[in-house]
Amino acid sequence: MRRTPVLPRPAVPSRLGRLSATERRVWRAFPHGELVDLRTGDAAVDDPAKAHDWPADRVVRGEVIAALLLGACPAAPGAVAAVRLAGARITGELCMDHGQVDSLLLLRGCRFEGPVDIDDAVTESIDLSGSQLTAISAYGAHVRGTVNLGHTVVTGDDDRAVHADGIRIDGSLLANDVTVHGPLSLINAQISGQVALKGAKLGNSESGGTSLNAGGMRVGRSLLAQRLEASGELRLPGAHIGSALVLDGATLDGLGRLALHGDSLTVASEASFRPYPVKGGERCFTAHGTVRLSGARFDGGLDLGGARLTPTKGQPALRGGGMVVEGSLRLNDAFHTDGEIRLTGVRISGHLDLCDMDSPDALLTLYAATAVAGIRDGLDAWPKRLNLDGFTYGPFSDYVAAVHRVRLIGRQVRRADRSQVGGFRAQPYEQLASYYRSLGNDGEARTVLLARQRAQRAKLPWWQRIPGHMLDLLVGYGYRPLRAIGWAIALLAASSAYFSTVRPEHVSTEDRSVFNPVLYAADHLIPVIRFGQSEVWQYHGVAAVVTVVLTVLGWTLGIAIAAAATRTFTRN
Repeated sequence: MRRTPVLPRPAVPSRLGRLSATERRVWRAFPHGELVDLRTGDAAVDDPAKAHDWPADRVVRGEVIAALLLGACPAAPGAVAAVRLAGARITGELCMDHGQVDSLLLLRGCRFEGPVDIDDAVTESIDLSGSQLTAISAYGAHVRGTVNLGHTVVTGDDDRAVHADGIRIDGSLLANDVTVHGPLSLINAQISGQVALKGAKLGNSESGGTSLNAGGMRVGRSLLAQRLEASGELRLPGAHIGSALVLDGATLDGLGRLALHGDSLTVASEASFRPYPVKGGERCFTAHGTVRLSGARFDGGLDLGGARLTPTKGQPALRGGGMVVEGSLRLNDAFHTDGEIRLTGVRISGHLDLCDMDSPDALLTLYAATAVAGIRDGLDAWPKRLNLDGFTYGPFSDYVAAVHRVRLIGRQVRRADRSQVGGFRAQPYEQLASYYRSLGNDGEARTVLLARQRAQRAKLPWWQRIPGHMLDLLVGYGYRPLRAIGWAIALLAASSAYFSTVRPEHVSTEDRSVFNPVLYAADHLIPVIRFGQSEVWQYHGVAAVVTVVLTVLGWTLGIAIAAAATRTFTRN
């Protein structure tokens, strides 16, 4: 019977010296991809934070693992070689920079005493879940699979913790419940799958700086960061997320700087900053520092419902200048801040939803913004300070009489001191009047425009307000034509009664007509139309002054009535 020849085991490189018994186990297991598990089964004993108490037989050198991954030992025929090791204390540096790694690396629940370096390396999937590391450097690396850092602790320092700028991951980056003491840098990273940071703790509250630096990062699927805790600026400028951005229940502390920097961020689906349900209640999205989303684009909407924003002194709580929201922008469900919500030039294709917003002391700036589909609100939801100049919008979700909507415009802040209301802009009144006209309610539109005239008059010196008060009293600046007709009838009756008590002089000797006080008053009060009384009868003294005043008032009322009629005919 012929025996299958046994292939000789490759020699261990001399530079590695003598392998320990545990290292020989790892070496023998590698060609078959077998797991070497050094854990005891007791979670307290196997905690990587207590690795200093582990016995010597749980120690493996990093250079031994690197040698296996870089080809020192080939795969067994018909098997997939891999380093699968659990519960080991790995000494020295695990360095594979610029290397070509064709095997899986799985090091679960291990303690690394030196850094992991895969700069510019090409590797298969890497699983370091449950481990404790000092630092990870993966600049320009290419991982042909998934990187798993779930429940991992990276002790790091102020300047170096996880440095993976330019990394390319063909699968996903799974880092749920990771703890990184220092910056996590993913600048210009390309991740084909998702990025999972649920329950992650990033940054260092003592050193400040940046917690996550992912400017220009491209994610093929979603970035899921529910319950994220970040100490330091969370940077996503220019990032592109192929599906959803979820920060529900996250806590971002900018440590006196920006909490979230998302200028020119693009999210292909919805971005959610809502509360996250937890046992016994919910955990709100909280930001200490500015949430900055200038120039960002959200193709599925932006939901900040229930969020809590605390700005840095002198800075807005939310800054979204030039932001584009293809869905709805939600600041509803008890959304709270005492700072400024600065949405200058924002374009919202859906609704601006302010229902049940709880930010009475905020300043809502919608300068030159657009809400195409309209506004969902309640009168009590709006903050006490507003900047609505240039804001255009579709219909409101609930119809409210103009007299109540006008009071909201009265909350417009002043140009010089935005902490004080009482500023005047004409455009918010024109926009609101346009809304009522679109409903076919011209009477409510006139109420808005009359309020505009009164608000504009209030900004003039007192002596310049007198003509305005007269116009308002007589004809409501022309927006109250029935008032003009009423005044005309009252003036006609009063002047007729007056002229009936004072006899005029008959100036025509040929005329034999009888004096009629009603027609005489009508001659002076009603423009254009003449009844012939004023040509043959004439007053002097006080009565003459009355006729002049009557003529002036008549022209004023006539012009107002004519203007109102013109608006009516033009509209119809």
